[in-house]
Amino acid sequence: MKGRGDDPLSAQEHFTLGSIYEKRGEPESAMSQYEMALDRNPEFLPAVTRLGELSYSMRQYGHAERYYRKAIEMEPRNGDHYNNLCWVYLSQGKKLKKAEGLIKKAMELTPEHRGYYLDTLGVIHLKQHRFREAIGALEAAIPFFDETQTDLLRQVYRHLGLAYEGLGQRSMAEEAFEKARQVIER
Repeated sequence: MKGRGDDPLSAQEHFTLGSIYEKRGEPESAMSQYEMALDRNPEFLPAVTRLGELSYSMRQYGHAERYYRKAIEMEPRNGDHYNNLCWVYLSQGKKLKKAEGLIKKAMELTPEHRGYYLDTLGVIHLKQHRFREAIGALEAAIPFFDETQTDLLRQVYRHLGLAYEGLGQRSMAEEAFEKARQVIER
């Protein structure tokens, strides 16, 4: 029987295998390989981030939170890690005040991703029923995306529609939802 020390593969090789499993639609096998990469090198950031993303996509929010926190610890100047952790909290509808602080920090650290972060901030405000603030953040996000970023732009318009619905402004909500549909048709 082989022990960990007998593993002939490097962290990078385990990571590559994990990526292959992911592409084949085998998330459990991918996670296993990413965990083996971390066994080989506990500071291997690509495995940490992939484990966070896979855990999140599988709705294993406790694991996702743990991996995103580790990513922040390893690379504290990368706003995307903070944004990812916010989405863990948003998906559970918890720690929204904390999420708001995290996304503001993300904007400071990685201003070039401000559009993404403004969308996240808008959704935080939506969850908090702070609809006017959500509208402000989401409208500010729109200019950061161009017509090639259809998925992102569609998402922002959908969130904007929900914010207007929250205020009871049905015509404005329909206008935002229609813009989301138009993005699809381009």
